[in-house]
Amino acid sequence: MAASRMVQARVPGEIQDIANQVIQASGLTVSDVVRALMTRIAHEKAIPPALFQPNAETLKAFAEVERGGMQRFVSVDALFDDLQAND
Repeated sequence: MAASRMVQARVPGEIQDIANQVIQASGLTVSDVVRALMTRIAHEKAIPPALFQPNAETLKAFAEVERGGMQRFVSVDALFDDLQAND
């Protein structure tokens, strides 16, 4: 197995305190949980969808895509031309 590396993250104190209580109550450590998450991401080559809870704006955009209401472009250049049209 390759050498371990340290991972650091900034988390608001209140969130860290609550999360630590839940993690400890499960009999795990923060390192266990981070290691499990990183391992899953590495194996699946994706962030688990359950971690995302889209907000109202994102849900509206998803619905618009499903209705076919999104503008389409023939190329990336055409997309950027449209994006920069009002600059």
